[in-house]
Formats: sequence, C-alpha cells, structure tokens
Amino acid sequence: MALRDRHAYRACVEVAREGLGAFPTDGSEAERAAAASVWLIVHDGLEPLGVVGEARQAIERALALTSGGTGPEALFAAAGAQLLMGRALMQGGDHDEARSRFEEAAAAFGKAGHTRERAVAMGEIADILQARGQLDEALRIRREEELPVHEALGDVRERAVTLGRIADVLAARGQLDEALRIHREEELPVYEALGDVRSLLVARTKLALNLQSRSRPGDLEEAHSLLTLALEAAERLRIPEAQTIRQILARAMPGSP
Repeated sequence: MALRDRHAYRACVEVAREGLGAFPTDGSEAERAAAASVWLIVHDGLEPLGVVGEARQAIERALALTSGGTGPEALFAAAGAQLLMGRALMQGGDHDEARSRFEEAAAAFGKAGHTRERAVAMGEIADILQARGQLDEALRIRREEELPVHEALGDVRERAVTLGRIADVLAARGQLDEALRIHREEELPVYEALGDVRSLLVARTKLALNLQSRSRPGDLEEAHSLLTLALEAAERLRIPEAQTIRQILARAMPGSP
C-alpha cells in the first residue's frame, strides 16, 4: 500500500473516532445505531492497514451497540457488523461460525428491507458451500437468491459477477459447455463495455482454464490467446495475478513468457 493511502486510512479512522464523542453511550436506539455505523467506518479504515485486532474490536463495539435493536437503522448496522465479522472469521479459518454470522446478516438485512445487502450475505454463504463441495445448494443460492436481486436492481456489473460465479459452480460440476457459454456471452462483454480491466482479465483466465479442461480441437489455442491478453493486462496494472497467469501459461505451454 502506498504511503499516501496509509495516511488517508489513518486520517479516516481518526475523524471517525472523534465523531464517536458526539454519541452518548446511553442514548436512544437510533443514536446507538448511528454510533455503531461510525464504528464500522473505523473498521473500514483499520482493516486495510492490517490492524486486525483493533478492526475486530470495532466490529464488536458495533454489535454491542445494536444488540436487541429492532428499528431499521439498528437492524442495518447490526447486519453490516455481522457481515464483517463473518468475513473476519473466514480469514481466520472458522467457516462454521462465519456461516452463522452470514446467516444472521442475511436475516437482518432481509428484515430491514435491504435486498441487495441480503444478496451479498447469501453470496458469502454460497462461497462456503462451494468450497465444501456442496455445489447444488451453492448453485441454488446463486441462481435464486443473488441473480434475481441484481437483475431487479439493474446492476449490470453485479449481474455479470454473479453469472461468473454460477459458471464457476457449473465448471466444478463438469458442465463445461454451459460454463464457457456464460463466460463468453454473459460476463466478458459486460466487463469490456464497462472498461473493468481487472475483472476482465480474471474472467479471461477462468475461461482459459475451462477451455484447457475441455481440450477440444482449438480450445488450447484459444486458451493461450486469452491468457496472453490477461497477462498483458495484469502486468500493466502491476497486480499479483500476473505471476499466477505466468505459471498457468508455463504449465500449458513451456517456453511461454
């Protein structure tokens, strides 16, 4: 992380902490919910700095402030805190407790009427299920709990992201033709239209890997072309994915860059 960015995150944390002084600890539910939201801002400033312990404490403060809340503001803040706690638990390897937190977040977001955020929490659950090989349920969540929400909201990018994740599940189930179709027709064109270079190179890499797995005539050549494009983009962006793509190319075709 650039020094300028570190200073920006630290400044964000300090401003948020100063703002917490405006909220009485024994205030109304709405005031406690507002204070909880500020604690989540503190978390968002600490987490990129790698201050894991303090970031988690910020989530815990938000959860304590919203405990027992029934109003929409308290429910939303509590759900956001549960979502962040679930992600922290995932990073720590506690997938069972993380899933429980994601389920609580989804329920609270749903109760508060925040359909997009509920879909995000459900997507986290699908990630856990997919990692455990529970592909049917993961696919159901992607298709029934996530995709319709993004379509209803007209969120073109998130629709493409979700379709890409559906393709990942299909590929894991051996349904490579349909996975390839989704990547080609439903995902890549969106990232190209949006100018989303990073998402495009990741999607091209996944498409290439699926082509390598299928290995029909012409598939390996197309995969090489896609990986070459992805590598060029990753090198321009100077992101870690470049090394991964180089390794894939080297395994597929020794002598590649």
